Amino acid sequence: MAEQAIILIPDISGFTGFTSATEIDHAAHIITQLLELIVASNETDFTLAEIEGDAVLFYRKGEPLRRVRLVDQCLRMFSSFHHQIMVIERDRVCQCGACQTAINLTLKFIVHFGYIKEIKVAQFVKATGIDMIVAHRLLKNDVGSDEYILMTEPCCAAVGHEDAKGLQWAKSSQTYDAIGHVGYEFATLTNYKAQIPRPPAAPRFVVEKGDDDLEVVINAPLRTVYQTLVAVDKRPAWLEGVDTIKREWTAERISMGHNCVVHGMTLVNTAIFHDFSENHARYSEKVEIPAVNVTLLAHYEMQALDAASTRLNFNVNWLDARLPGENKQGIMAEQAASFELFKRVCETNPA
Repeated sequence: MAEQAIILIPDISGFTGFTSATEIDHAAHIITQLLELIVASNETDFTLAEIEGDAVLFYRKGEPLRRVRLVDQCLRMFSSFHHQIMVIERDRVCQCGACQTAINLTLKFIVHFGYIKEIKVAQFVKATGIDMIVAHRLLKNDVGSDEYILMTEPCCAAVGHEDAKGLQWAKSSQTYDAIGHVGYEFATLTNYKAQIPRPPAAPRFVVEKGDDDLEVVINAPLRTVYQTLVAVDKRPAWLEGVDTIKREWTAERISMGHNCVVHGMTLVNTAIFHDFSENHARYSEKVEIPAVNVTLLAHYEMQALDAASTRLNFNVNWLDARLPGENKQGIMAEQAASFELFKRVCETNPA
C-alpha cells in the first residue's frame, strides 16, 4: 500500500576528473566522511533509504513536517557539511587534487512530497514509486546555483508557506519526458553559507629541532618527495623493519594517527605540522613508543634544488627520552637505511 512521505535528497557535487590512485582514494575518503556527517545530522526522523553515489536518499512518512522544521533540517546538514570542509582545508597535509579541491565541494537539497511504496528485497527495504522518480529527475534542473533548497509545489502545499530562516524563495518549473511539468520553489544558500562560523585556527606550531640529523639528495621533484613522504600507505615500501601499518580511513591531515609496527614494536605516529610550497616544504610527526615509554618528534624538511631534484633533511628531537646513546645511534642508522629505500621509491615508484 502506498503511503504519503516527504522525500529528501541532499546531493554533493564538485569532485571531477581525478585519475591518480591517491586522488581517487582521498576523494572517496572525503565524500564518505561528509555523507556520514549528513546522515548524523538527521534530527527529524527521516528514514535513510540509500546512499546513492555522492547523494543520500531520505524519506519521512506520516504527518508532514512544517516548513520551518524542514528547512531547518536542511540547513543543519548544510552547516555541518561546510564546517567539516573548512576543517579538512585547515588540517590537510596531502597535496593531491582531491584534498586541494575539497573546499570547492557543494551541497544542494531536493525536497518532494508524494506517495511511496516500501518493498522488501532480501533483508533490505526499498522505497519506490513515481514520486521517487520525480525527486531524482529534479537533481537535474535549471537553477542557476550549485547550492540551494528546491521544494516542489506538492511539498510546499503539504508543509506550508510560512517564512523559513529568512531565505529568499523564487518560483520556477521544469518539464521532463514521461513526467511532464513540475513546479517548484527554490532558495539559494550563498548568503547563508557566508554566515557559517569558521572553525578555530590551528594552534601555532614551532619546530624545535634536536641534535641528530640525516640528509639525502633525491632525483625527484619536491612535490613527489613530499607526497611520497606523507602517504602513510606507502611507508611499508621504504621504512626498514615495518611489519604492518594501521591507520585511520581518511586523507592525510593534521592530528591523523597511524600505528606502525616495526620489528614487532608498535610506534604511534601523529601528524602535527606541515608547511608546503613548490620550493620548500616541512612536515613533522609525534612518534610515541609505548613499550619503552618514549616520545620523540620527527621533522622532515625538503628544499628543491631544481625542478627534478630535492634535498631532504631529517631531524629528531628526542624530547626527554632517556635512551642510551647506542639506542639512538641504532635508530638513526635504521633511518639512514630507510632513506636509501625512500630515495629509490621516490625516483622509481612514488606516491
